[in-house]
Amino acid sequence: MDVKDLVGLALRRNPKRAHLLVSRVLAKHVPTVPSLAIAAGLLLGAMVAERLAGLLEHSPELRSAAEAFAASLRSADGPLHEKPALLELRKTLTALATSHPGVVTIGYAETATGLGRLVAESIGSYYIHSTRHSALGSRPVAAFEEGHSHATSHRLLPAEDPWLRRGGTVVLVDDELSTGSTIINTIRELHRLMPQREYIVAALVDLRAAGDRERFDELSGSLGATISVVALSSGRINLGPDILPRCEEFIAALPAAPPSPAAELGSITFLAMGTEEVAPISSDRFGNNHAVRVHESLGSAAAIAARVRAAFAGRSPEEVLVLGTEEFISLPLAVAHALDTDFPVRFSTTTRSPIVALDRPDYAIASSVGFTSHDATEDGPGPRFAYNLSRAGFRFGTIIVMPEPGTDPAVLSGTGSITEALSAICGDVVVVLLPAASPAAAADNFRQGPHAPHQ
Repeated sequence: MDVKDLVGLALRRNPKRAHLLVSRVLAKHVPTVPSLAIAAGLLLGAMVAERLAGLLEHSPELRSAAEAFAASLRSADGPLHEKPALLELRKTLTALATSHPGVVTIGYAETATGLGRLVAESIGSYYIHSTRHSALGSRPVAAFEEGHSHATSHRLLPAEDPWLRRGGTVVLVDDELSTGSTIINTIRELHRLMPQREYIVAALVDLRAAGDRERFDELSGSLGATISVVALSSGRINLGPDILPRCEEFIAALPAAPPSPAAELGSITFLAMGTEEVAPISSDRFGNNHAVRVHESLGSAAAIAARVRAAFAGRSPEEVLVLGTEEFISLPLAVAHALDTDFPVRFSTTTRSPIVALDRPDYAIASSVGFTSHDATEDGPGPRFAYNLSRAGFRFGTIIVMPEPGTDPAVLSGTGSITEALSAICGDVVVVLLPAASPAAAADNFRQGPHAPHQ
């Protein structure tokens, strides 16, 4: 696939790195058809499965699926009009699913937590994602740095040990590889913790330069472990040596945004679901086995979608967005996909990344809305954002917000809150409150599942 079909470019408000690759299929910063985001993750997972099987060339089935995915991206009418083809593609990719309960898949916070989950579902592995959230009584077993990020520190909080086995295989999933430094930091830390036989790195796009690829080979040799990379597309990005000062100058010269006219605020509705309606949600930041994830993706998503449908009282809302929140991506995406059978739905999530918004056709971020954080992270409260929710006069009719399970509704309301910000740009805000499972419950799931330590 062409890299330009998968990502666009935007400018960061970040002194460490000027640019941001904005994925068109990740459903993070760009409201996306849910089935497109799911297909991207399952397609990447199918590539990982072939690498696990030791295949050096892609199968005809995988090549056909990749061609169908690329065709949906390039459709003149856009992915929304390719929904039947995307649903058929998901069936094809589901048929390519495999089972590797002994493999550990790790997704990177915050951007790739949902993508990592889709890869883990495709290969049938244990899954955990890194986090910047507070430990909630769990002990971090590993930490590593993402040098260019707005928030650099990652930690792993598995609810149960041993979650790694010596001489095993770890799959590391990120949305893009620029230099690969974060991956290298992770592999060094994991190898210190428990040496592995094989590391497979999976990304939507691989933009490493030749020197960065050599660093992977050198690390592989020094550790005595196999390190390989799979990606939907690869290419190069060329940045001048003065890119940081030039971007700072450009951003400083941008005119201030004109004050928005006072808009009539949309309605705000809270839907609180109890444990009699949906099982407590077990966060992937504490680790989950395949059986738990499948139940959540199917049973919990269906129950939540049914409750949301009932809230619409028989009417068919127009221009619906399901909005996940930072690291909480996978279940909201599954809910968006379930709702998309009833009326057109897009999906994206909030983020902590400060990005410059410019409403022009050659730029990836057209609009920005900001609000205060409502979750407990290690670096404390701070600003959060959602992007591309309005452009050139467009606005969603309904935004369905799905905060982290267990979130206190009091922190979601009031001055500077996410609901206040969203109600200014849409007709109706619906907040879905879910019960959260404790880390101890996650440990029970681990012990009872197919990745239990005795196996």
